[in-house]
Formats: sequence, structure tokens, C-alpha cells
Amino acid sequence: MPEVLYLTTNPGKAREARDILIGQYGLNLQVESPPFEIPEIQSDSCAKVALFSARFAADRLGQPCLVSDTGLYLDCLGGLPGPYNAHFDRQIGVEKFLRLIQHEANRMARLENCFACCEPGQEPVVFSGGSTGSIAFEPRGNLGRWHELFYIPDGEERTLSELRQIDPGRESQYWGGAIHEMGAWLRRSSNHKPLPEPQEGL
Repeated sequence: MPEVLYLTTNPGKAREARDILIGQYGLNLQVESPPFEIPEIQSDSCAKVALFSARFAADRLGQPCLVSDTGLYLDCLGGLPGPYNAHFDRQIGVEKFLRLIQHEANRMARLENCFACCEPGQEPVVFSGGSTGSIAFEPRGNLGRWHELFYIPDGEERTLSELRQIDPGRESQYWGGAIHEMGAWLRRSSNHKPLPEPQEGL
């Protein structure tokens, strides 16, 4: 497989890709912001959004493209914000979002993190990971995106943001292994070895 283009506007994701996909897996990967707006389809799954985006970008640019997508699913909101995580952040932000659910007794949530890659004219592949947890009553921590300030993984008392401050390695496990699965898949693909069917799911 020729050079893969990882499209992201998130500095944290770009740094993670350089550290893991390039640093650990030695991939021929270029990380940059999308040169055009990638449309986001309406879907109940981050995996479906990532698959569409990877195919769209690859066909538009004529080279293999990698994209990622993250969703937060709350039981009390029927699965929202889900794939619309970034839209919720832009429209209402942390404080208004937490006020929206302040009286909800069920604060269970699920975090989904997906990576999808596609070559032009081919079918994309996707790997998904994540964790289950709950929502704090107030934002805690100073690092990460909005949901990291209030998402508490099962078995923890701290938010992802707080965990990242004190133990980044421990925090990273709650995003699941999708980036490592994608790294291993791309490495096998670049070596032209037989590839297993990619697996979806948490």
C-alpha cells in the first residue's frame, strides 16, 4: 500500500497518530488537515460515519486515506450525542450539556473510538474500540476534548481528563485498541501479507 494520508483537524489525534502509527508501527503515514470539508452522514454509529468519510476522502484525493471518529452514547438520552459528539460540543458545550442531564439518575454511558481506512475505488475497513462508564455531575480536569472532562470509565473515580494528567498510559486503555488494530492491519497490508477480515465492535 502506498503512503496513507491521515486526515484530522485535532492536534491530539495528530500527535497520537505520529506516536503510535508512525513511531510504533513504522507506517508510511502523512498526517494533515483535510483539504476540503468531508460530509458527515447521519448515522447511529461512529463506525458507519468513519467508513463513509474514509471512502469519500480516498476517492476524492486518489490515495489511501485514514480517518477516525469518536462518539459518546448516553443511556438517558437514548444514545445521544453518539456520532454527533462534536456537534453537541460546538452547539451547547460542557456546562449546558451537563445541566441538560443534571436530574437524570441513569448516568451510564459508552465511549466509541473508530479508525477507518480506504484505498481509492476499494471497500474501506474499520476497527472500533472503547469502554463503558458514567457521566460526572461537573467537569473535572484540564486536558482533552469536552467529553473527556466528564466521562468516567467503569472502575475509575476520575474522568479521562484527570487520568491523562496523572497516568496517560492508564487513560489510553479506555479508548480501546482500534488504533493499534489499524496500525497492525496497515503494516501487514504494506508488507503484502494475507490479511484477515477486519473486526468491528467494542
